[in-house]
Amino acid sequence: MINISAERFLLLKQNQTSTALITSENEYSFEELRNKVLIAAQFLIDNGIKPSERIGILCKNNADFVVTILALWQISAVPVLINIRLIESEIKEQLSEANCKSVIIQADLINTFNLNFDRLIEIPFDDIINVTFSIRQEIQLKDTAVIIFTSGSVNKSKGVLLSFESSYNSAVSGNNLLRYTYSDRWLASLPFYHVGGFSIITRALLFGIPLIIPDSLSTEDISSSIARYQPSFISFVSPQLNHLIDSQIKPNPELKNCLLGGGFSDNILIKNAIDLGWPINKVYGSTETASFVTALLTEEHLIKPHSVGRPVPPNKIIISDETSNEMEPFEIGEILIQSNALMSGYLNSDETKKVFKNGLYRSGDIGYLDEDNYLYIEGRKNYLISSGGENVNPKEVENALLEHPMIMEAAVFPLEELKWGEIVAASIVLKDSSANLTYEELKSYLQNELAGFKIPKKIFFEKELPKTELGKIEKDKLIKRYKL
Repeated sequence: MINISAERFLLLKQNQTSTALITSENEYSFEELRNKVLIAAQFLIDNGIKPSERIGILCKNNADFVVTILALWQISAVPVLINIRLIESEIKEQLSEANCKSVIIQADLINTFNLNFDRLIEIPFDDIINVTFSIRQEIQLKDTAVIIFTSGSVNKSKGVLLSFESSYNSAVSGNNLLRYTYSDRWLASLPFYHVGGFSIITRALLFGIPLIIPDSLSTEDISSSIARYQPSFISFVSPQLNHLIDSQIKPNPELKNCLLGGGFSDNILIKNAIDLGWPINKVYGSTETASFVTALLTEEHLIKPHSVGRPVPPNKIIISDETSNEMEPFEIGEILIQSNALMSGYLNSDETKKVFKNGLYRSGDIGYLDEDNYLYIEGRKNYLISSGGENVNPKEVENALLEHPMIMEAAVFPLEELKWGEIVAASIVLKDSSANLTYEELKSYLQNELAGFKIPKKIFFEKELPKTELGKIEKDKLIKRYKL
């Protein structure tokens, strides 16, 4: 049994001789990691970074990302994680929303984005000879540890504030499933700027076990790292797992658990993975819950293949109707989550008020519990699309489509698909029904408006969209009509 404490966020309680980080180029003990973090903290102070300041981070998965996060925590600053796959205008919008005056950016990304900020600091940091910074000794659990952006039901991305307490409690509850030992190793198989990847950092850090960082998140580099470093734990979204299964790649013998989340997971894919020996645990959670809150164990796939599992203690799931009444087993309603790892809120306080009900988080998902307390997801109230592990806001894509001078109406919705989990699909109505607009022309137009993963992979041209008597587009009918 590993005893953990919140002071591990500050590198105070780990065994200093134990391995902390592993990359293809270097291996760092916790003592070596701490020295790098203190050097980086001194560098950030020298460059004017203040306590409580929000700092944008634009960086790929690497050791510098981890060092930067830990250095910001040492000086009580708040990292704001930015998806490097976004287009420039989206990045600027998120940095502005978080009120970031400073940005830390990986050197080879600096020419990719035209960013003008008070301070633009490149990673890796310059070497410092004289370090006067002393390691921070105390941490306030209620303080914001990180801000991670996620798409939501409105047109604007939402910045989620996660406290140290949220990350700590998420890691502790996750241990009820994962059961760490000192011989374990985590493979960083998801982007650090998403909660799934970021939580891998905090789990490894808090439990004092090595974090393995592949050279990239490509199938080749991930499979190479699996073979070379023999991880105990790994997390995937469906497209990653699909690539591995297509290549008939088997897990290493030491792999104890493979978490699978991030949206729709095809049951055939999971069965094929289990047949190859992958210990798949399908999980459900969100940025707002600081990671997964339910899990379906490998051996449970045979009896509950369509479920996302039971709540991982102490999390609880409640199904509610529109008048806040708790529903009986098999009755479909909104999924409410009780957890000690919930976010502190969104950057926008009005949005925060909308998603909390009597201390419970309103997920926006609809589903039901069966008689054994297994959760089943039926859909999403806001039709948030999870494609290849990336969240896409349909409203944002619809607005981009409606800016096209030839388009009168647009509806964007998810279609389940094996490779991507879900793909972005759109039905559009042209202002002139006799006009000719091709998919390639529309795709070219959208490339200047949206990140690549947000551009619809399927576009259907309609004479009219199905609507209710009140004029609301019935996306359920479109999904049923075009189900792949």
